[in-house]
Amino acid sequence: MQLDYQLSPREKQKVTYYYPLFNHIINCENYLIVKGRKLSGDESKRLAIISVMATLYDDLIDEERWNKEQLFAVFNKTIAKENQTKKVQLIFALDDELKKIWQPTKKYLDALQLSIEWQLISAKQLQPSISLEEVLDISKHKCGNSSLLWASVLDEDWNEDDNAFIFQSGFVGQLVNDLMDTFKDREDGVKTFIAASSSVSLAKEIFLNECRKLHQLILQCNAPKSFCIKTIRRMAGVHAFGLVSLKNLQKAEKKFGDLSKAGRKDLVTDMAYWSNKFRLLYYASWLGKLR
Repeated sequence: MQLDYQLSPREKQKVTYYYPLFNHIINCENYLIVKGRKLSGDESKRLAIISVMATLYDDLIDEERWNKEQLFAVFNKTIAKENQTKKVQLIFALDDELKKIWQPTKKYLDALQLSIEWQLISAKQLQPSISLEEVLDISKHKCGNSSLLWASVLDEDWNEDDNAFIFQSGFVGQLVNDLMDTFKDREDGVKTFIAASSSVSLAKEIFLNECRKLHQLILQCNAPKSFCIKTIRRMAGVHAFGLVSLKNLQKAEKKFGDLSKAGRKDLVTDMAYWSNKFRLLYYASWLGKLR
């Protein structure tokens, strides 16, 4: 493919680091633990291509502010030739490459469409008046459906219980992301659950309740209990970042009385500090036992 498209530094970071780490390891590798296996080479190739496509779709939504009609014209490949930007042409080329190694299923296409729809709905989080309940509902469906999208790429016949825990894992993952990006989201004007909560204590209660629900859903899967426990422990290692961040945010709240008055230094959880690294290990072990 020679489209003369130069990835921006942000796109390059997402394509070469963020998406491979998040989708291959944190998401799909963990989903497959309940099935007793790892990603196959073919599955990994599909995920790599789709990850780049997801990056480009994200940019069309978040940075270029494309509307629903425009996005679905790209999705359905019905967009007029004169409106096919370099980014759109790259999405089409990647879709062609994907079809050379895998024929997208109806489940995947339906999941992709739903994921795009919820990504568009999440723009409501730019509204200062949005309520905590609305924020949580958007986060749940946006990232829950995104997780189901990645699961649909795999060669697995996921049942209802599997889908329930995969959906919930996406929601918890979004809460972790919101906690770690508290300062960035505030600067970007994005209202997340931490900003919408009346206190850090309430945000912590919400987070732990959703983690507990996730663990219960994993244990309900029709899989050996050892696989379920391993899945919980693997996911706890990632979700523990949320608890480290909550600890930091509680300090900031106590110091300033209100997170809106805190600066970057107080809101960003710096994992370079050994104190935070040790907390991460402690919380990962503690969270792995939460029921």
